Amino acid sequence: MKLKTIEWKIDQGIGHLALNQPPANTMTRLFFDELSVLTHDIIPQSAIKALIIYGNGRHFSAGADHYDLRNRIIENLPSAYPEEFPSFLKETTRSFLFFEYLQIPSFAAIRGTCFGSAMELALFCKYRICAEGTVLGFPETSFGLMPGCGGSVKLPAIVGRAKAIELIVSGRNFSASEAYEWGIVHKIVHRRTLIEEVVNMAKAMINGQ
Repeated sequence: MKLKTIEWKIDQGIGHLALNQPPANTMTRLFFDELSVLTHDIIPQSAIKALIIYGNGRHFSAGADHYDLRNRIIENLPSAYPEEFPSFLKETTRSFLFFEYLQIPSFAAIRGTCFGSAMELALFCKYRICAEGTVLGFPETSFGLMPGCGGSVKLPAIVGRAKAIELIVSGRNFSASEAYEWGIVHKIVHRRTLIEEVVNMAKAMINGQ
């Protein structure tokens, strides 16, 4: 299968999963479909020792394309609901859980913006490395929604219930330094060296250093 929204490659035993719809790398329904194929069929058959997720271009991802999802699913009511929309969320959550259950190091290399569903995807990686100047957040409430793919469960486990409620309900953006202070990200590095540093971290873990 030729992927259109994701770039997948293996280099020195490390899988590189790049969101490939710059500049914003928004997550369309096609992206989620392709991610499902990757996590079901392609990555499990790949002999990789570590995995890195990042966005091509300036940004990790602006999150789900709500207009695309609304046009393709929500506006098809009642035929698409309650069957298709919940099953879509369930399958997307399953795809995200795949990265948590991987028995190898998984990294989210985050730069630019990381919002909504992209933030949820990053939370399912074992390690989150952030570039200086990155802006993160859960803006779903501004669309009348809530994080629907595990973020409302993963975030409290990291920052505590009170902080998670505040961040999700307010929908406010927060900085890389705040994310580091709250334990959401594990390390902050220079933007230009982000991928290089994460690759080096992956290699060190693979080699037991």
